[in-house]
Amino acid sequence: MTPTIATKVGEETATSAEQEKKVPNVTSLGNFASVEEFAKNGLAEIMVATKATNSFPQGAARDLYCAHPTFGRIVDEQSHRILGLISKVLKWQNVKGNIQRRQQDEQFEMLLECNDAIMERLNSNLDELAGIKKNLKTIVVESHLNVASGKPSSGSGAGSWNLKKNEVSPIAARLITAKNIARPQLKFKVAVDNSALAPFVPRIKDKPNSLKPLAVLPEYDEHGNIASYLHPYEFELMKLEVPVTQLKRTNPQVPSKMDETELLYVDTIHKLNTAVEELRKHTEIAIDVEHHSYRTFQGFTCLVQISTRNKDYLFDALELRDEMHVLNVVFTDPKIVKIFHGADMDIEWLQRDLSLYIVNMFDTHQAAKALNYARLSLSYLLKHYCDLEVDKTFQLADWRIRPLPKELVAYARQDTHYLLYIFDRITNDLLDAGNNQPNLLRSIYQRSSEICKKRYVKPHMTADSHMDLYRKSKRIFDNRQLYALREVFQWRDSIARQEDESYGYVLPNHMLLQISESLPREMQGILACCNPIPPLVRQNLHVLHQIVLRAREQPLVKPVLETETIHRVATTNSKDYNCKLYCPHDLSHSEEFRDDLPTLLNFRNDAVISSPAKVDVKMAKPVLSIYETPESTDDDEDQRKQKQLHSAIKFISPYQRYLAMLPLAEKEKAEEAARIEAENKKRQLCPAANPSPVITKMEIKTEPADDNEYNLPIKEILKRTHEEAIAKKNKSNDSEEPGPKRFKNETPTDDKLKFINLPPTKKELKQANNQAPNTAADTMTANTSNNSVHTISEDSDSGPEEIPSTSQAQPKQNTPNRQSGKKQMKNKNMKNRQKSYQSSNKPIDLVKNFDYNSVDFKKFQGGGQRAKGMELKPQFHGKSNSNKANNKKFNKLFTFSNVKGKK
Repeated sequence: MTPTIATKVGEETATSAEQEKKVPNVTSLGNFASVEEFAKNGLAEIMVATKATNSFPQGAARDLYCAHPTFGRIVDEQSHRILGLISKVLKWQNVKGNIQRRQQDEQFEMLLECNDAIMERLNSNLDELAGIKKNLKTIVVESHLNVASGKPSSGSGAGSWNLKKNEVSPIAARLITAKNIARPQLKFKVAVDNSALAPFVPRIKDKPNSLKPLAVLPEYDEHGNIASYLHPYEFELMKLEVPVTQLKRTNPQVPSKMDETELLYVDTIHKLNTAVEELRKHTEIAIDVEHHSYRTFQGFTCLVQISTRNKDYLFDALELRDEMHVLNVVFTDPKIVKIFHGADMDIEWLQRDLSLYIVNMFDTHQAAKALNYARLSLSYLLKHYCDLEVDKTFQLADWRIRPLPKELVAYARQDTHYLLYIFDRITNDLLDAGNNQPNLLRSIYQRSSEICKKRYVKPHMTADSHMDLYRKSKRIFDNRQLYALREVFQWRDSIARQEDESYGYVLPNHMLLQISESLPREMQGILACCNPIPPLVRQNLHVLHQIVLRAREQPLVKPVLETETIHRVATTNSKDYNCKLYCPHDLSHSEEFRDDLPTLLNFRNDAVISSPAKVDVKMAKPVLSIYETPESTDDDEDQRKQKQLHSAIKFISPYQRYLAMLPLAEKEKAEEAARIEAENKKRQLCPAANPSPVITKMEIKTEPADDNEYNLPIKEILKRTHEEAIAKKNKSNDSEEPGPKRFKNETPTDDKLKFINLPPTKKELKQANNQAPNTAADTMTANTSNNSVHTISEDSDSGPEEIPSTSQAQPKQNTPNRQSGKKQMKNKNMKNRQKSYQSSNKPIDLVKNFDYNSVDFKKFQGGGQRAKGMELKPQFHGKSNSNKANNKKFNKLFTFSNVKGKK
């Protein structure tokens, strides 16, 4: 029942002997006696042909010759003759295709392929002649199998698909695909969903070895649609701690031969449960996956290989597709390390098809990358650690074949049988590379855990998906060809999803590009672009033809040439800023560069160094004094003198410069203060030549005040200040000098008190009118001369001024016209207040006798309001009428009104 036939060595030897007897030893060299003579004659013919070809007219002369019909007819005949000879050579070398029906670029590619085949055969024959290459003793010939009958398919006999009857291949045959295999997708219990709109949904039902309950949670995009689903074991992978036993040096165990190792082929549920129980007893297992993607859109897992130290397992993933999830008990156990090689795609395939997830994995591919090996393939590791030459001819085999051939079984076993031994050796190498520290080994486990977090995502197509294929092809399309490429690409995607076939099966990329580039007008032209013709292209030929016709109807736009694109890119990115040799501040290569300009270190005011404008700068040439001593030149003498001049300059540190600048800074500061003082004197409104001794400065106590003094209410503080001012005023009245004295101001202050005369308030006028029947003019004169009112002046630059009272207040008299008297008093108060606002050093001259009856107060409009800012009257709003009296008293205290000094 096996589909392969292995010929024995004895039979092969007998067959080869019989063939040697049948075929006589005849050299087909024609009339030539030896190979050297044949080669010499062939080289001479090639030279003659080359000379004849070079003598053909070219350029404008060729166009002139082509206009003659006889010349064109002869050229066509010779061209067909030469192509016919080349076609025979290609057929002799087994190069497929008809060169006479191809375009010029394709003809050149066929010639290159033929030359490669000839040179390869020559090198092989020379190696055999020299004894370097020997004939294979064991030859494995694969035959295609008819799954329905279990017998070899017709037409191929017992040999390979590309061998004739009774012909033995000199090399091992490759099993690329198989015929008449029923599609496994038809037997799947859960249909495959190839739609581009619905994302992949994990089909896991239970979660063994879980730290967090199972929850398949969706992720949403910006539009509110489900984009993907979270990883079910992401939390366990984040909390994974590598066991200490896996970070220690191990003793490598040499694996036994595959012929001596037990093999269990698992294709039933009973065998599956038995294998799971056996695998749970081990702490280290090796895993590999075989996948098929040609006759399906997303692909599916066909085989899962697992190996332990003493046993190999092959799990039929097609037969047990819906029951393989029980292996999660072993695959997600953090105490069991799973060894993979290149598990990037294996992790996604196990999730998609078998609902299997991996926790605690070690990827030998990542380890080889960390050790900087020359190659990272499994075959290289097998050669490096096990000294095994592995045949990878079955890597592209069709793993859907059931039952599996012996060669495929052996190929699948070798991927995991030696992987545990490689794991032991490479673990020790990582510890050696990390100086016996587990840091490097731990990083491999971390990288492997990141690979385990990968989630499978369905292939999706965007509006620009075809541009990736267009850029890789390095072709230049116009808008019509790009339109056809986009439309045919979308058609291929929809057909592949609908029929569950791969892109390569529906329409290969090179055929897609050929159709888009040529845009054939007829249906036969589309078929001519495909060789061989895909079945789905033949079935949907009418649809493809309509797409091509629509593309031909598009208005033609001139394409952007590749040379223009390259030139545009070259002009924009002319400098490599990341290059270490790019020095934008290095101006030594410039002709106008000068290095003799004065600086803070070498600048002098003396004439030792001439002006930079007069110096003739000469760039010194680089001199290499490694092998010989250079002779001194005039340039060297000039450089030596310059060095002597520079060496005489003493270096001054920044701190020394700072100390030297301090006297200059103090001098500039004093000059600035004097200048400001002089400007302030010029700004005085009424500067006095002889300052008056009448106005004196108020003496202020500078004794430290108690803390309790600032805790008193503001009313009490103002009251104390007022009493002290009255006491000082009385003291000054008792002194010898008749005039007011200036108080000494010991400490400078910004807020200065000034005592000046203010006009009487309305309340005083009212009291005076009620008490004394005097005239308005006499009353105003008495109040002005007798009352002393204190206020705070903020605008005055000088010290506070005081005008003592000379006599008691005289009783006021009521005037017959009371309203006119009030108006006069109001205007008088405004006039006196404006005088008090002036800030000057002159004493204030009070006019004692002034005739107010001669003044027409009707001319003065306004100005009767009291100026703001001269009195400290904070506004307090009481809650009831009972507080109004207290507020008035408080405001009165601030204005210092109606306060009479003691005698």
